[in-house]
Formats: sequence, structure tokens, C-alpha cells
Amino acid sequence: MLSRSLVLLPLLLALLAAPVAEAAPGNMPPRARAAYQALQRGDLETAQKESAEAVRQSEKSSPAWMVRGFVLSRSGDKPGAEAAYRQAIVLDPSNPVARNNLGTVLLDQGKPDRALRAFNAALSLHPFYADARNNAGAALEKLGRAAAARRNYRLATVIDPKHAKAYNNLGAAQLRAGDVQAASSSFARAARLDPSFDAPALNLALLGARGRNDEEYLARLQRAAAQPDATPSLKARVLAMLAGREADQRNWDRARELYLEALTHTPRDTTLLNNVAVVEDQLGMDREALLHLTEALDIDPDLKIAQNNIGIVHVHRGKLDLAESVFTDLLRQDANFHRAHYNLGVIQASRGEVADARRSFQRAARLAPRDAAVRYNLAILARSDDGDARAELRAYEEVLRLDANLVEAHLAIGMLLADPATSARLRNPERAVRHLRRFLELAPPSDTEGRQQATDWLAWLASQRD
Repeated sequence: MLSRSLVLLPLLLALLAAPVAEAAPGNMPPRARAAYQALQRGDLETAQKESAEAVRQSEKSSPAWMVRGFVLSRSGDKPGAEAAYRQAIVLDPSNPVARNNLGTVLLDQGKPDRALRAFNAALSLHPFYADARNNAGAALEKLGRAAAARRNYRLATVIDPKHAKAYNNLGAAQLRAGDVQAASSSFARAARLDPSFDAPALNLALLGARGRNDEEYLARLQRAAAQPDATPSLKARVLAMLAGREADQRNWDRARELYLEALTHTPRDTTLLNNVAVVEDQLGMDREALLHLTEALDIDPDLKIAQNNIGIVHVHRGKLDLAESVFTDLLRQDANFHRAHYNLGVIQASRGEVADARRSFQRAARLAPRDAAVRYNLAILARSDDGDARAELRAYEEVLRLDANLVEAHLAIGMLLADPATSARLRNPERAVRHLRRFLELAPPSDTEGRQQATDWLAWLASQRD
């Protein structure tokens, strides 16, 4: 019987999350309204002058201070914006919008605990404030409270069924929990609700889940990016979408080329830095992958996806002790990061530490019960205990219901159904061929061992028919 190895999670494509939204105030004094209108026109200099004059003339006006915070935030002065929003709250403690906006700038400054308090204060004043509920989810994710974050995103969509950003963020949280199908559905819903919102369509592209309007959407983005006044961010997003498509087709060289071109437009984009590292790892360019992941962490030290991916690159280099230290350190920071539990289990299983591996996989499964890769490895460990081939087959089938493209599950089913040691009542050579061929369609060229196993089994099955 050919061996079936544990599957290591691929490096993660960092999903594009929706930015938390600062809302504009109502009942603005004339100078504050002039500042807000200048900001809408993109005239930041006038907005700065008018908002400063607005709070000088109307220093007791909460809306004037809110506009001042709005302008300072858009100018990149987050501490100044924070002070302005706090003054707006002092002048009007019952204003939930000011508290929501305060939370957004606190979150931008890397203060998720304080931001969450501000969002919760807004929600205590206005329990059906969808933006604050969505933003509370973003703060909870930063604090490592993934389940609570998903609940808040879902509540935001219940409060406002047209809240595209909440659906996008819910999709990203669902994917991080291993529920690919639910994530695809949420991204598709966000894209339908707001076709001008880039993130969900790009996330769908990264998942390889093409929507019906994907071609039209991409063509529209490309036309916009070709305009003389196109922003660097828009140009980078179009290139990232094209790169995601190439990666989905396993055209790794072309994907890397497009991601690097996108980085020329937005060199501090941590999503792009992470994603080019994903591609470089597939190409065997471990040094380049580690450099890009380290650069992403220099920009955002709390980017857990990049930390996790550094550990995976070390695994691929055969540096298991170094990888283990990365995953262990990540779990010290966030005990609920299920992928670190998973990857630690892979290392433990490769060393024959079956009991430790099972505990790691079980922790990952509790945190992400719909993660197909976790369920797959638990099925393998269970097989080593009781040898129940029928239960093993059912487990693999459940895995494929969660993720129809989990390549290792196709190989496992194919070999189980082809193996002469499997009972005659369970063996199914025709179905085995289908799964082995599907494995060869999905498996990357770098998986030489798995591809050889599938090829050998197909050749053996063909010989039995002759």
C-alpha cells in the first residue's frame, strides 16, 4: 500500500478586507460644510483651512469638530483626528457617529482594544448602527476573537442587508475559518450589492470563484486603470486581480511578474507582498518569499498570515525546528489562530508524534470546524487507529463536500478504492480512476511524489483491465 502523507496548508492569499468607514456628520456649520465639500472634491489644502476655521468660529459645535476629525484623518494625521473626535464627543456625548469615527482612527493606529470600546459605546447609543457593528467585527479580529468577529459581521448584514463591506468582511472571516463555500457566497453577495467596491470581486478572483459579472467587472477596472488620472491603488488592484487569476491557473511565473508590477504602484501593500511570496514559494524561490514576507511584517507586525507563511516556507525548506518555533510563537500571540495549530500538527505527525499531532488538529478543528484540510488529516490519524476503510472513505467524502478541490483527498480516495487490500465490497476501480485523474489535474508539478503515486496506480488499474 502506497503511503498517504499529511497535507500542509498552502500559503494563504491575504484577502482584501473592507476598510472601516468614518461617517460624515449632519447639521454642519457653514465653514465645516465648506471643508467637507472641499474634501469631497479632493482639495485637501482648502479642507484643512476651512475645517480649522470652522472649529475656531464654532468651537462648541460637535459637527464642526467631527468634520475637523474627518479632514485630519484623510490627511493622515490620525492622532489629530482622534483628538478632534474626542472633542466632538465631549460636546455631544449622545452622538454615536462620533464614537464610531473615533473607533476607526484608533483601529488605524493599532489600538484595537480601545477601538472596540468606542464601537461598543456607539452601539449602546444606537444598537442598529450597521457600520459600528461591522467595525466592531474588525476590531475583534485584530484581538484574535474570530468567532465574535464573525457574529458581528453577520449582525451588520442583518441590520443592513445591503452592507457590502460587512458581507466582504464576513467572507474573509469565513475563509480564515476554513469555510470556503460560505466565503465565496458572501463575497459574491458583496460584489452584487456594490459593483464599484473592488475588494469582494478581487477576493473571488483570488479564490478562483468566478462570478457571472467577473469579465465585465475586470474590463471596467482595466479601462479605469488606463485613464491618465488613475490612482496607483487602482492600477495595483487590476494587476493583483490578473495575478490572482494566473495563480489560480498555476501560471506561477506570470503571476509573480504581475504581482511585482503591482508592487511598483503600491510598494507598501502587505497583501501584495504576502501574495507574491505565495507564488515565489510555489516556484521554489524560498529566499525571495522570506524577504517579501519579512517586508510585509516590517510594515504590519501583527500580520499573522505573513508570520504563518514564514513558518510554511521553513517547512518547505526542511527546517522543521525553525518552522515549529514560528508556529509556537504565533500561538503565544494568538491561541485561536487555527492554522498555526494545524501546521504544528503537520510537523508533529511528520515526526511520528501522533498523539501530539491529533491534539493540534483537534484544536484546529474546534476553532474551524469546516476546514477541509484539518478534517482530512484527522481522518488519516483515525485510520491508523482502527483501520475502518468504510469510515475512512466517508471521512474523505465529507472533506470533498467541504472543499471539492482538496487535492490530497482525491488521491486518498483514489488509492483506497484501487487498493487490492480494500474489501471487494468497497473497491471501485472506475471511481478510483476518476479521483486519481482529478488529483493529477489539480496537483502542482512540484508534488512529484504524489503525482508519481497517482500515475503508478492508474497504470496498475489499466493493466488489470487488459
